[in-house]
Formats: sequence, structure tokens, C-alpha cells
Amino acid sequence: MKVITLDTKDKRILLELDRNSRQPISAIAKKVGLSKEVVNYRIKRLIEKGVIKGFHAVIDTSKIGYTIYRLFIKFQNVTPEKEKELTAYFNNHPASGWVVSYEGFYDMAILFWAKDIYEFREIYDEVLNKFGSFFQDDFISIVTAIYHFKHNYLFDSKDYSEAVIGGRQERADLDPLDVDILKMLAEDARQTTLEIGKKAGASPNTVKYRIKKLVESGVIVSFNTMIDASVLGYQHYKVFLKLQSMNKQVKTRLFEYLRQNKNTIYITDAIGLADLEFELQVKSSIELHNMLRGFRATFPDVIRDCNPGLVFKEHRINYLPFPSEPKSSSK
Repeated sequence: MKVITLDTKDKRILLELDRNSRQPISAIAKKVGLSKEVVNYRIKRLIEKGVIKGFHAVIDTSKIGYTIYRLFIKFQNVTPEKEKELTAYFNNHPASGWVVSYEGFYDMAILFWAKDIYEFREIYDEVLNKFGSFFQDDFISIVTAIYHFKHNYLFDSKDYSEAVIGGRQERADLDPLDVDILKMLAEDARQTTLEIGKKAGASPNTVKYRIKKLVESGVIVSFNTMIDASVLGYQHYKVFLKLQSMNKQVKTRLFEYLRQNKNTIYITDAIGLADLEFELQVKSSIELHNMLRGFRATFPDVIRDCNPGLVFKEHRINYLPFPSEPKSSSK
């Protein structure tokens, strides 16, 4: 794969989109010192080159009554054709939000939304009934919170702000118009209020007000840009940590260390499989190795085990647990 190099202006535009993918072209142009026409052209070029894979509203599903369950799978007797069938099945499953292929101790992971453990059990039984003979092993994990971070390593920036899905949340009341708006923003966060209004049968001012309320209520936690770091020469790893102890003080120390690491893009708090998980993007396995050695040296009495896995390909990313067309990336 040919590695793409970004010039200074492209980096500044991508930085602004990484901070808020919904901000107007005029606002980005003013910040980077270019005309609106040039900024628009450069964004289109970044999309054509595969650097940008999409723009998404990140939705806190816990606010609308959903819990995140993940299924990790180790395959057996899976041909390339069967793997394509499995991938297509999970990509098109209405309850799936994230489908990824790994190089590591698991071959695939799928994130599912369900309203309760019984609803997830129905999904899991359906999967096992259809494909269980191709699973050497599988493991279920329940996510309590996912923290999204900026791509600081791309821009040499120090924006440590976070967008959080999960935690203890009060339910938000949504009507059909709210749901329609969320569906459209989950698919493409850069749609204008006029475009959304035409599809939803509402005025642009109504759409603008509803989006504002969805943000204020915490249903929408951010507007993200999906950056394919692989075309920029980076590798994506997910690291599973087992700890000697898991008290609040230890967890806070680890979290702050990871949050201020410029390569960290996600931290996941979950029940099962690991005590804490994080994802980072680095130039090479050597950089990963050195980073993890430094991590272990900083917390010698805390980390019991540290297992990285290469995120080989993300097949689907969708932030809304309502049936909709899959949003895919092809790495």
C-alpha cells in the first residue's frame, strides 16, 4: 500500500475535522487561513485518497437504553469464502455497531447493542446456531464505557479532551424526528440542516434546534471524522490489560497515563476478558514494543499481563442501534 504524506495545510484541515467534523467549511477556512473553495477541494481530495472514510455523530447509546456487548471469536476450519460470508453477516446485522478483523489471539470481534442481557442472548444464540461450528473459541464482554480521543500523534497536538459513551446515564426521551435526525447524522455528520430537514420533513431551524438539544442532553457526544491511519503509514493495535489490583486510584493513574499518550485513540472499560483496554496507532511493531515496555516500567506493580492485537481491518462502524445501512471502511 502506498503511504500518503500530508502537507501542513492538509494536517490543519484534518485536525479541525478531528475536533469537530460538523463545523462549517467557512469556520475551518478561517482557522487554517485558506479560502472556502480550497478547503472544500482539499477535503474532497482527502476522501478520494482514502484518508477520510466518513463523518459520524458519536451517540451515547446508554442514553437511549442500550448496553454494549462484544463477541470475540477464534475461527476454526474457516476458508476465505466462509470468512467473507461471516463478515457480510455481521456487517448487515441490524444490532451490530463495529466489526473488526484481528491478527492475534482472536480473529474477529463484533460489537452488538441490546436492551438487556436477554435480548443479547437471542442474538448470540442466533449467531451460534448459524456459525458456531466454525468457532474454535469465543468470548463475551460487556462494555461499561468507551472513551474517544483525538489523533494527537498526527498533528503533534495536545488536545486530551474525550467523548464518552456509557457510564451511569439517565434515559433521554426521543421522538421519531429525533431518531430520524440521529440516523442521518450517524451516517454522515456533515449533512446540512437543510438536507436533513428535506429528508425528515422538518424545517432547517427545527433540525438545528433538535441537534442542539441532542448535544446538550448528551445523546450526541461528538462529531467524529473517521481517519484511515493505515494509508498514512500507521498500524492500529488493541491492547488488553490484566492488573494486579483494580482499585479506583490505580485505575485513575492508568487512565491519565494513557489519555496523555499522543497515540491513544480509545480506552475501553469493560467486564470480562481484560481489566482495561486501550487502542493506539503507531508507525511499527517496534514502536509498539517500546511503548509497552515503557508502560510496564511506569507501572511495575500494577500490570500483571499486557496482550496487544493488530486491528487488521475495520469492516463496519455505526454508532446507532437502529436498523440502517452499514457504514463500512475498507482498510
